[in-house]
Amino acid sequence: MKKILLLFLLAAGTLSAAAQSAPALLVGSDPAVYATGGTSLVRTAGAFAVDNNAAAMSLSGGRFDVAATYGMWAPKTAANLMAGLGAFYRVNDRLAVGFSGRMLRDRPYDAAAVSGQVTGTFTPSDLVAGLGVSYAVMDGLSVGVAGRFLSSAIAANLKGSAFAADITAMYARDAFRAALGVSNIGSPLSYGSAKYALPMMARLGGAYSAAGFTAGFEADYLFSGALMAGLGLEYCLAEIVSLRGGFHYGDAAKAVPTYASLGVGVQYAGFHLDAAFMTASKTLGNTLTVSLGYAF
Repeated sequence: MKKILLLFLLAAGTLSAAAQSAPALLVGSDPAVYATGGTSLVRTAGAFAVDNNAAAMSLSGGRFDVAATYGMWAPKTAANLMAGLGAFYRVNDRLAVGFSGRMLRDRPYDAAAVSGQVTGTFTPSDLVAGLGVSYAVMDGLSVGVAGRFLSSAIAANLKGSAFAADITAMYARDAFRAALGVSNIGSPLSYGSAKYALPMMARLGGAYSAAGFTAGFEADYLFSGALMAGLGLEYCLAEIVSLRGGFHYGDAAKAVPTYASLGVGVQYAGFHLDAAFMTASKTLGNTLTVSLGYAF
């Protein structure tokens, strides 16, 4: 455990406090996470574990999970289309692997030449693809590493790419889970002459389950000088229906903005359907995401 903590400190020491970019790295694909206030770090492993916390994969009671998600992100302000795909597979009692991919596409705008003449339209978009691996170093304790490639286009002649990585750890015993990590460690994103730091952050969270209820929290410190925090509550009825709610505190300028959320999940015969709705946010109000998957 001391070695794990030292690794996190060394990684955090390399982080820059420069202005951050690439907000797509802060937008995951899991509706269950948004429904519980953005508490991704302490969720049990599912199809989107590489986005949430790769370390959770080797602690999963399941063997395999795959899901696709679709939604409208910030329909009142940005009207972004969001789509994602994720899966994980637990190879044995110690080792698990997974992948994720997601796209965030903005509304199109008119593109103009230097003369001011409109030459067509352009649709800005971000594409994120990642791979993750998890290993249980002892019973109840797992570490994970995830690597991501980001491709971003904000104009026909303004495109850039970057690589990012997460280092995470999770401890689970009986009804208690705790996790910590450092996310989005990587190369700056450049659209030309200017370079922008990725939204790197240190993360900490915990969760406790009893009588069908699971309460979780997460706190994230972005090295650009912002703080995010989330509280979530989930109730599972007969292992079929999950009712979820949460609150997320954020920074509209540097991180995911503040919002409240509600959600529901239904799982039967291996199939699972999840949905989340965000409200109480000028920026993210009426955001709706839905995913469909299969697990065993």
